[in-house]
Amino acid sequence: MADDRIAPYRDPALGKRIASGLVLAPVALGLVWAGGYAFAVFVAAFAAAMAWEWVRMSDPEAPSRAFAIATAIAVGGALLSAQGAYGWAAAWILGGAVLAAVDRRQRGRFNRALFGQAYVSGAVAALVALRMDTEAGGLIAVLFLLCVVWGADIFAYLAGTFLGGPRLIPSVSPNKTWTGLVAGLIFGTLSGVGVALLFGLDPVRAALIALPTAFAAMAGDLVMSLCKRRFGVKDAGALIPGHGGVLDRVDALMMAALFAGALAVALPGGWPGAGS
Repeated sequence: MADDRIAPYRDPALGKRIASGLVLAPVALGLVWAGGYAFAVFVAAFAAAMAWEWVRMSDPEAPSRAFAIATAIAVGGALLSAQGAYGWAAAWILGGAVLAAVDRRQRGRFNRALFGQAYVSGAVAALVALRMDTEAGGLIAVLFLLCVVWGADIFAYLAGTFLGGPRLIPSVSPNKTWTGLVAGLIFGTLSGVGVALLFGLDPVRAALIALPTAFAAMAGDLVMSLCKRRFGVKDAGALIPGHGGVLDRVDALMMAALFAGALAVALPGGWPGAGS
């Protein structure tokens, strides 16, 4: 049974994680506040890095054109969303993912290119679309999303590190615990309620949306862990000290952004701030 639990431990990368967060968080929040094309270009730049990292870890024999295709898909999807051309953005991403799969087919496992490019590009396009809504509503929409994801991600990490507990899914990510999952869901939900109270929104409705969003964030973390395990890599890259690559830092945000985008489309006005 001892192997099924994680004892509390000290993460040697904690200092680097904190330092990276103190640098990146104010920049991200400042650009979210600014909105417009400043935010879109910021996201597009990160999208390019994410697409590059996906190809690098999932396709070791990829030629340079594979990186070019992946970058074009992700950046194009973000910039088309910034124009409000959501249909064109979806078509660009879908067509690009198919093209990436065709290019990958001769090297085998084309499904990795198809899924990866659609996943990465869809997430960044959804994030840009939320912010490019109306000026006030778009700001609230993205702040709500970020606070829920950050609350879930940070407290899941802290609980898993300092409290330990039963392993969540050892075959996917041996360091994640049920303690972290519960803490992430609780604090992710509370973070969403906090944003709702700050902007005068219904806190009960915010909690009902924040809870599945926090779950989506935790699932996104696990999805990326599973992918890295399948690809035989520890980190997606080494760009961010203490975290690894960009994909390692935003894995929770990706799935949550897709959930937010889907909810905003399926239920107009359903996402806090969107459509207001």
